[in-house]
Amino acid sequence: MGKISIDRVNEAYYGDLGTDFSNKTRERVNWIVTHVVGKKILDIGCSQGIVSILLGREGKNIDAIDISSESIDYAKKELEKEHASVQETVNFRVANFMTEPFDNDYDTVLLTEVIEHISDPKSFLEKVSQTIKPDGKLIITVPFGINDFIDHKRTYYYSALVEQLKDFFQIEEFTYLGKWTGVICKLKTEETPSYYTEQAVKDLEQAFYQVEREYINRIKSDLEQMNDLKSQLKTKTEENDEVNELKIVNKTLRNTIDEKEDLIRQLQIETVELLNREETALKAALVKQNKIDELNRQISVLEHRYKVIRKSRFGRVQVKYWELKRRLKKIVGRGKK
Repeated sequence: MGKISIDRVNEAYYGDLGTDFSNKTRERVNWIVTHVVGKKILDIGCSQGIVSILLGREGKNIDAIDISSESIDYAKKELEKEHASVQETVNFRVANFMTEPFDNDYDTVLLTEVIEHISDPKSFLEKVSQTIKPDGKLIITVPFGINDFIDHKRTYYYSALVEQLKDFFQIEEFTYLGKWTGVICKLKTEETPSYYTEQAVKDLEQAFYQVEREYINRIKSDLEQMNDLKSQLKTKTEENDEVNELKIVNKTLRNTIDEKEDLIRQLQIETVELLNREETALKAALVKQNKIDELNRQISVLEHRYKVIRKSRFGRVQVKYWELKRRLKKIVGRGKK
């Protein structure tokens, strides 16, 4: 089975999820911490543990529970970063509030973003009321209005919270914290207060106004961004048209270049073949020329030897001998005829 998605309140508080979300989370967390009374605190659904750790720094004794082991593991690692005095006062553990016994002497009980997850809030709040001292406090925060988170069981506005709380608690303060509602309660007395006052209606209307104003501002911002994106898209489209034309021209030029390169390669091949033939013919001519040069050299040698021999006494006798021999040969030839 995959991991349960946990509330990342610590990361939001320290700014890891964006500045705007961090500011809103700090406002809510600081509101919770400043309204805690007494020394002994029960933090039900403590998530990543930021509220418990902040209270631990102030020397309060915290029992902090959550049904998610992943959340508790995270909280314990965060607690290890704290001073030893803080670690001694904060106890994180995995527990189901509805199935385990708890003391009835807590000065403050915290239900921060918890009851919207509960299917039977009446039974849950009844048990919560049994853990608080007679003069103790219950501090609740819930998302204000629609929040389509996967395991949220219901949507809370003013009247829905009043109906849930009035059987066991008396509301002392009802505060709107942007997209969250904060409620401070004490145990119910015999006196039944009037919850639907003119001021309660005004506060609710003001909360609706703030949320609606934020949504309208966000819609305006989103529309401006959308129009800007449309303008950018139009510019990009025009640029793309120009780019496409350039691509066509480039493709044509590329084809022309490829054709020229093919022609150049063919001419290079033919040139190499021609050079090879010329080289072969030149080598053959050089061989013939060498032979002619050798014959000329030999003729020169013979002419020189002939001249030398002819000028010598022996040579002159030899020449006369050959001349007489030729004459004799001619005479003999005529006699045979």
